[in-house]
Amino acid sequence: KSIVVDMKQPEGLAIVLDLVERSDVLLEQFRPGVLDRLGLTEAALKARRPDLITCSITGYGQTGPRAQEAGHDMNYQALSGLLWMSGLAGGRPPNPPIPHADLAGSMHAVVSILAALLKRERTGEGSRVDVSMTESIGAMAAPFLAGWSVGREQAAPRGGDMLTGAMAQYRTYRCSDDEYLAVGALEPKFFARFAAAVGHPEWAQVPPYPGPHQGALIASVEAVLATEPRDHWADLLAGVDCCVTPVLHPAEAMQQPVFAERGRLGVSGASAWVETPVGPNTDGETPHAGAHTREVLLGLGIDAERIDALVARKVVETA
Repeated sequence: KSIVVDMKQPEGLAIVLDLVERSDVLLEQFRPGVLDRLGLTEAALKARRPDLITCSITGYGQTGPRAQEAGHDMNYQALSGLLWMSGLAGGRPPNPPIPHADLAGSMHAVVSILAALLKRERTGEGSRVDVSMTESIGAMAAPFLAGWSVGREQAAPRGGDMLTGAMAQYRTYRCSDDEYLAVGALEPKFFARFAAAVGHPEWAQVPPYPGPHQGALIASVEAVLATEPRDHWADLLAGVDCCVTPVLHPAEAMQQPVFAERGRLGVSGASAWVETPVGPNTDGETPHAGAHTREVLLGLGIDAERIDALVARKVVETA
């Protein structure tokens, strides 16, 4: 349900504290200190709900040298080292098409809140959860950061790692129609099946690890795959268990049965998307801001006449 409240007005703050009293979790994404300035201090929250779980999501965390700085997803990826890793040799780091740090922060918040709810069930204690989006995306890339962090002199160049294009066995290839094929055949058995299917079983003799020997193999695979359109190779490899797939445009991807047949394809008019794989889909539309303001206030015991007065003074808003 959605309610809009002006917390800068005393009556608005009182409404929020009434809601806190009957809530399990307070989630906020202000900069550090804003919640306190609004009157929702830790002491005020605990006084109304001692076992409340409060989760704060920020770019850099509640403490530290960048805690008060503004930022966007690109900044978080840049500072965590991921943006550098995503670039190709000789090129600039690309603009990420998906806000991975935002999503990683959201996932870490969900996991932390669920853990806090379990802790409360067992101990009766509330929790204060501090989620940094920069730390969240960095933690997801921890093994890769550990490998790169040996020093710039020793590290492979951008685009020179096993997963960033240094191996023929794990790379994208342009086809004759300027579409692409994704070869993810890291294991020798998969690359051998792919090589045999396209008529070049000799490719399977090249050791599957980065090094100078990869240059000739990459050039050979590029030359062969460039002779036919993407869908020719996709059809040829259909049924061959070799970890090779066409690189689909998003509109093409939404037409794939891999989502629809598992009930994970969301559709509204001409738009389509992939539903979350966690739990059953939620029925109904996301409410407009303030769609349930009157309903929620009535539930707090505020009568209709007073609600009208609160609306008139812009303490609350209705849809």
